[in-house]
Amino acid sequence: MLTGLRPTTFAFAPWQSVIRPIEFGRLFEEVMSDYQDLCEMYGRSASDPDFIDDLIDGVPHGRDYYYEEDVNWFRENEEKNHYKLLMEQLKNVHTLLYTNVPIEAEFSLLVMLHAHIVSAVEGYLAGVFIHKVCSSEELTRKLIETNPDLSKRKLTLGDFYQTKDALEATVASYLKDLIFHDLHKIKPMYKSVLNHDFSELTWLFKAILVRHHCVHRAGYDKENNKVNVTTTSIDELLSSAINLADEVKNL
Repeated sequence: MLTGLRPTTFAFAPWQSVIRPIEFGRLFEEVMSDYQDLCEMYGRSASDPDFIDDLIDGVPHGRDYYYEEDVNWFRENEEKNHYKLLMEQLKNVHTLLYTNVPIEAEFSLLVMLHAHIVSAVEGYLAGVFIHKVCSSEELTRKLIETNPDLSKRKLTLGDFYQTKDALEATVASYLKDLIFHDLHKIKPMYKSVLNHDFSELTWLFKAILVRHHCVHRAGYDKENNKVNVTTTSIDELLSSAINLADEVKNL
């Protein structure tokens, strides 16, 4: 006979068999309540069988919602004169640059003007590219064939039967979501799709780095040093932006 071993005992309370279903029922009610709240937040019904799939695919409002949003955004973008808009923005920057402000406010003004110029240039590059690509079936096809993100995108059978407007909206949506200050993506896209190789963009790379400090730390770097923005540097940035705009305008 083995010694040193105690018989195993199992304690089982009669109420456990009752409380577990009750706890599960409460948990189920709480989960369903949260699920209904989630559905309502996106304007959907808890009985909609497609909601979870749409949520996973990143279109919780429903595919029609995003399609209409993209089409509207695409049409608004098409109505803009991107060159004229940029020139107006740069003209306003120049006006503000030579406005008399208290000496203690001068640095803050320069920080804001630097960030504004860079953002305006980004918007211009994006707007022109989207307009040209989405206005041409040949360029749209070229973008899809040469862009790694779009060429690897999984398509449903319905995607092959999209109308021209729907395809343009799909491409515009992708380009809209693209971070256009990522010049590592922008430069090759202009080259491969529009066959344009920018003459010189070193100044814009540098300006974007400075812009990061301007936007996220109000003009100070990680070591708490002021970034080098002056009236002269803003003037030079304006000049470079105008030259780039003229270069792209003539594509």
